[in-house]
Amino acid sequence: MFQYEQVYMTRESRAVALQVLKGGFGKSTIANALSDALARRNNRTLLLDLDPEGHLSTGLGFYNRSTDGLDFRDVLLGESDPSELIEETGYGFDIVPAQNLEAVNKDLSRDEVIRSDEQLKTQFVDPLLEDEYDYIIMDLAGSRNKLTNNALVASRNVIIPLAPAAEALNGIRQTTSKLIGPLREYMNVEILAVVPNDLQQRLDQETTDRELLESMNTSERFAAYLEAGHGADIDAGTLPEGMNTQEVLDAHIPSFARVKEEVWEAIDNGERKPPTIPLRHRAAFTRAYRDRCPISVYDPDCDQLQYFDDLAQIVENGGLQQ
Repeated sequence: MFQYEQVYMTRESRAVALQVLKGGFGKSTIANALSDALARRNNRTLLLDLDPEGHLSTGLGFYNRSTDGLDFRDVLLGESDPSELIEETGYGFDIVPAQNLEAVNKDLSRDEVIRSDEQLKTQFVDPLLEDEYDYIIMDLAGSRNKLTNNALVASRNVIIPLAPAAEALNGIRQTTSKLIGPLREYMNVEILAVVPNDLQQRLDQETTDRELLESMNTSERFAAYLEAGHGADIDAGTLPEGMNTQEVLDAHIPSFARVKEEVWEAIDNGERKPPTIPLRHRAAFTRAYRDRCPISVYDPDCDQLQYFDDLAQIVENGGLQQ
């Protein structure tokens, strides 16, 4: 059974958004497992489901998408206490389930709402972070809306999950050029990590897994996406002078997914067996969702748990430690 490291040292509290402008890349799965890993590392953790689809909430046993009770409008646009929205999952971390989020987005978009993109930060995150919770993890929709904007302003820390699909690279390009880059003109927004997810193919063949991983690990264009708003030319796919591709990738790709150029060459030359890069496709994730529990509860021996612990350390440290 995988044993999570117990952490007792003081860490800087932070909020983190799971975001990519594309659905089906595993944001909800990673948000669930990351929150579980943080909680098992002795951190007070709150999970926000800000996706109107509510898959994250369903996977933890919270089914209602609309209710006559309190929702984010009562906190962000009213005077209700944010703690009134919080539910216990029973797994060591808390959750705010997805409720009435279409209506929340609509009301936040009204012209009379002043500083509408800052409401989640000022009315919800700031009152809870540090005093009540060490970490607040946010699962967002795969499209842009008012809650997406609010979440990025409130968190200013982003983890981007990518799956081996035709739209993966366009997904990160859209996310950084349309969301993160423009925000960086006004505030510091950090990409803590880019995480490959749902991998299951060989890397010594021309597969979608290889296409994604090789781009993440070698491409200046991919590095330029990560530096949107920091002088990179997104259209040309080039970094500003003085910025090194490999250093940018080292700062954003977790060690468990980092495959340097010389390793790809050795694989192609038959000099090295291709590595098995996480996060891997596992049926246990689907079955845990079916049983409405975190993956560590459904399958404590799952070989992917250690990598969520690695992600938890990245969140605790505020990024990759070089």
